[in-house]
Amino acid sequence: MREGGVVEEPALYLPDGDGFVGTILTQGGWDPGAQNGAVVLALLGHCLEDVPTLVPMGVARLTVDLVRPVPIGPRLVVRSTVVREGKKIQVVLLELLTHDLVHVRATALRLRVDDLGDEGAELLAGTSLADPNTQLPPPERCDRLGEAAGAPGFLRGIEMRKAPGKGVWIRLAVPVVAGEPIRATSCMAVGFDFAQLINADMERAMPTMTMINPDVTAHVLRPPAGEWIAVTGETRFEAAIGRGISSATLSDSSGIFAVASTSQLVQRR
Repeated sequence: MREGGVVEEPALYLPDGDGFVGTILTQGGWDPGAQNGAVVLALLGHCLEDVPTLVPMGVARLTVDLVRPVPIGPRLVVRSTVVREGKKIQVVLLELLTHDLVHVRATALRLRVDDLGDEGAELLAGTSLADPNTQLPPPERCDRLGEAAGAPGFLRGIEMRKAPGKGVWIRLAVPVVAGEPIRATSCMAVGFDFAQLINADMERAMPTMTMINPDVTAHVLRPPAGEWIAVTGETRFEAAIGRGISSATLSDSSGIFAVASTSQLVQRR
């Protein structure tokens, strides 16, 4: 099936040599010809796992600059460069390009993994035992977005269930890359972009205002468990300078595993 000249496939991206081509399931809600930020982060997470480490490591921070919209259709290449290598810390630069033009630039900080055992668990007490996902009804009791005609394609690739005023549940509904299993870092990264405008009531503003998020930053405690991620948080605006900021927690059945934030550039249409 085709929509807007793009092949419908049961994956976000089709492999194309050492590159990728986005399907209609990457389509964002702001521009029908551009990709949603969450699917782009899922692809970056997929590619990050191909970058080797000297010892077992996990993502501790991901900072993404959305330099320009990512088009649907052209072949994409993700270029990775290790800018700091070590046995405790690694920093990786990821660049997503079309025709040698950078559309997205990300920096991933990875830290070594070391089990501190029972003693560490007893001595290292956090400051909060709050479990934000308990604030939300379970996914099956929340309305799924994207079932109406004309909904952007990414809502068929990512299942999104909303609890108004509380947050959203999300999960990858299809593989990130056709023919390959969903990777753990993709499951984690896809949730970061959903910090954007979290719990903001945009119904009155949308007809006259646009909200662009040029960045996403997330700090990660551990990989998520299970397929569903709860995103909860808040959004604030400062109309006098046309700015906004969103802050979110990402949690699963075991509690918080990451925090994420985005900036908003607010403009009149």
